[in-house]
Amino acid sequence: MRKLLAVVVLAACGPAGRDSGIDAPSQADAPAGGDASTADTSRVYAHSGGMLYRLNNLTLAAIPVGPMTGLSTDLLDLAIDANDGLVGVTATKLFSLNATTGAATFIRDLTGDARGLTSLSYVPQSLTDPASPDILVSANGSGQVFQINQATGTATQIGSYGTAAGNAVIGSSGDLFGVRGLGIFATVDVGNDASANDYLARIDPANGWKATPLGIGTGFNKIFGLGYWGGKIYGFVDNGFEAGGKMIEIDPNTGAGTVLSSADVRWFGAGVATDAPLL
Repeated sequence: MRKLLAVVVLAACGPAGRDSGIDAPSQADAPAGGDASTADTSRVYAHSGGMLYRLNNLTLAAIPVGPMTGLSTDLLDLAIDANDGLVGVTATKLFSLNATTGAATFIRDLTGDARGLTSLSYVPQSLTDPASPDILVSANGSGQVFQINQATGTATQIGSYGTAAGNAVIGSSGDLFGVRGLGIFATVDVGNDASANDYLARIDPANGWKATPLGIGTGFNKIFGLGYWGGKIYGFVDNGFEAGGKMIEIDPNTGAGTVLSSADVRWFGAGVATDAPLL
């Protein structure tokens, strides 16, 4: 789904409601924070419909990388593999992204169930094996989880987020990410009310990709991008036309969200490298 983060390893996606045009560079307000004794090593990227950003892990500023030239419509989400390769999706096409310039290069058309997917992330095939290959996955609003074949553009269902109490369907509300040694997390809707607050959920691929929502919700809706860096989960929120967006931090235990900054940027998605540092 639409989401946007910056080099903090995050993956972003957005619901079908993302509908802004290709936009000009903009920079989020940068909250104070970070350890000045360490380097800006973040590999978290986020994006609006047409602009790529990288997250500075010291200042939490979203640094513009460049316009995603080569797109004819909004990018809905992006994903980052362990080798720092970036790919992104529109509703019908798969692109590679240049991490230095932001330029998008067409890879292939998406087919079948891969069309219209708005969340995207690489996740480790094995969360505990450092040598395990990355796989490209996505989830839809009905909670179905798909593996996308990057060579053919096709999608194969590999599981489902399942249901919560009262048989309420758990569906993707925006994004997911997976990091070796940490696990897989996603933002989800519980039930049919897409206007309700999103939940952070733990995803268990060993149990059919079952989702377990945390706490009573994040307190935010339309978290279209997720990122992780050094022990912290970041969410990228789209506030809609003329309202910009927010970057939030989400507690991995309670699922509660806290505002870090606001900006003119509408976040459509974000991407997380699967080998992001845990601390």
